Amino acid sequence: MNKIGRNDSCPCGSGKKYKKCCIDKPLPETAQLGVKEYRESFWSYEEVNEMSIDEIISKLLSMGIAFEKEEFLREVETFYSAQQLSENWFETFNVTAKDWDEDFPWIAAWVLWERLAPQNILSLEQMSDLIDKGFENLAENDSKPACDTWLTVWDAIKFRIKPEFKDMDYLDEQYKGSFYVSNFCQDLENELYNAGFDDPAYFEMCIDYCKEFCSFFPDEDELIIHNMRRTIADSYIQLDKNEEAKKELDSLISGYPGNPWSYIAYGDMYCFGKNTIKDTNKAKELYEKALLFAEKEYDKKAIVERLEDIKD
Repeated sequence: MNKIGRNDSCPCGSGKKYKKCCIDKPLPETAQLGVKEYRESFWSYEEVNEMSIDEIISKLLSMGIAFEKEEFLREVETFYSAQQLSENWFETFNVTAKDWDEDFPWIAAWVLWERLAPQNILSLEQMSDLIDKGFENLAENDSKPACDTWLTVWDAIKFRIKPEFKDMDYLDEQYKGSFYVSNFCQDLENELYNAGFDDPAYFEMCIDYCKEFCSFFPDEDELIIHNMRRTIADSYIQLDKNEEAKKELDSLISGYPGNPWSYIAYGDMYCFGKNTIKDTNKAKELYEKALLFAEKEYDKKAIVERLEDIKD
């Protein structure tokens, strides 16, 4: 059998990439087993999804899993993934599933989660699929459907947020191995802003999202919080809401007086904003202030280029 690449579709038929599915499972004992036979030796997502809810539950019961809908709905609030939930079944019940049949409870939990759980309570498996779908949209240069899909994931993340935690570390720990919440949140911020140039309503969504993020994770990495707050101001500028933008930028400088990008963002409003607020002298003053705090060569270069643009 040909070697399976990490990014190839998993031969078990789950529809996921091999690295996200069966990479840690041993190959069938028969080394010469073909891909077709190898695939058929697993339960696939497609096979389980073709079954009715009653058929899935009946199969679980036959394996010794005492499935009850009310308990399942409590479990989806406790566990982050269908895999975690199914592992709990194996620990709780005397499960008789053997060999490749052992995959059935996991995929059954995945399918039942999709069909029975509230829309804002998504499993890790569902969230990972939706994130991948968003990237497929972006590959086609279509930010709006990517944002719509990813906002569904954001709603699911909000359900998991615990007020006693002020950063994303605990969420990254839960979802690691599939995706990082911190990376996803920054991607969503960036694409909501990009989508705003096609439809200004997405600038509004971007503002709401970034404000939510900052309120949920006030102790997150300073760079991430600063970027979110800059994006709020930039979105107001694009919406021609200049007073709101100035208020945000004043707050940004007050909160991060040593960050050159606080001043760069303010200067950009006067240099590249709407015609009603263009003031190159004010922009120059802010860029020169930014230069006083710039230590990294990248930051210095960005400021110098802006000053040269004003001069030209």
